[in-house]
Amino acid sequence: MQKTKIKKRIARGVAATLGVTLRVDANSTSCMGIYQPKAPEELSRYRKKK
Repeated sequence: MQKTKIKKRIARGVAATLGVTLRVDANSTSCMGIYQPKAPEELSRYRKKK
């Protein structure tokens, strides 16, 4: 019974953290977690599609 309570608390904490993260990222210009700067032109020769 103790493990069930701990799992529920952890699940609530994770859900709350994800909710805050999604709200912050949705209202910002770019998402910090998945931000990718523009690739340099020199890398274009390594692409499969040209």
